[in-house]
Amino acid sequence: MKIGFLGVGTIASCMIEGFCDLGDEHQFFLSPRNTQKSAALAERYGNVTVCDSNQHVVDQCEVVFISMLATNCLDVLRGLNFRASQRIINVVATIPPEDIIDAVGQTKSFSHVIPLPAIKHRIGPIAAYPESDFLANLLMPMGTIVFAKSMDEIRAMQAITGLMSAFYDMLHHLTIFAEAEGLGRKESTSFISTFFASLCHNVNDADFAELAAEMTPGGLNELAQRTLAEAGALKAWADVMGPVMERIKRA
Repeated sequence: MKIGFLGVGTIASCMIEGFCDLGDEHQFFLSPRNTQKSAALAERYGNVTVCDSNQHVVDQCEVVFISMLATNCLDVLRGLNFRASQRIINVVATIPPEDIIDAVGQTKSFSHVIPLPAIKHRIGPIAAYPESDFLANLLMPMGTIVFAKSMDEIRAMQAITGLMSAFYDMLHHLTIFAEAEGLGRKESTSFISTFFASLCHNVNDADFAELAAEMTPGGLNELAQRTLAEAGALKAWADVMGPVMERIKRA
């Protein structure tokens, strides 16, 4: 399959690396924007080509990912000629799908997808709307697809992705604690990262409240949970979703 990317920023690069390292037979055509990233991908992978223009990308491909900066995305799209036989996948989270569709015109299908950097390693969630067999088959090897039933559900998942920096900052503070107790930086980072990764391993549809309640009375987990709850630290993670959602809705 011939797949094009209009815009080659961080997320698009991660997606292309994830696809190519999988060893699939797709051909990828990249826009000339961000020539450093595009050129590096083309040099690394034999099935990646940097096109002369955005229109060249559109002309070559059956599937087109839109991953440009939101600031000038719609203006660029309005200047391109898409075909009715093409499938369009939008990765620009802050532009409403109806605006993208209006700029692109009638095509075979349109999807709204929110991938994360971990797609480079073919792990993590991929929020998508609407559900389709084509999108499932294309992205299934790239992570865990969570199909939304509406754009409101997509926005809720998008809001949760806003916790990445806060999460890494929490891990950073735990690393400082571990180092103060004599653990080396390498050992601290290794233990903390794999510890938190293991907590979500094979959780699937489990009830998080039930998992939280699985603690030894008077034990370390109960002490930590009670202390954090009394400080309001646990509820704060959910409370911050309010302003994050308002920011998303204003975009």
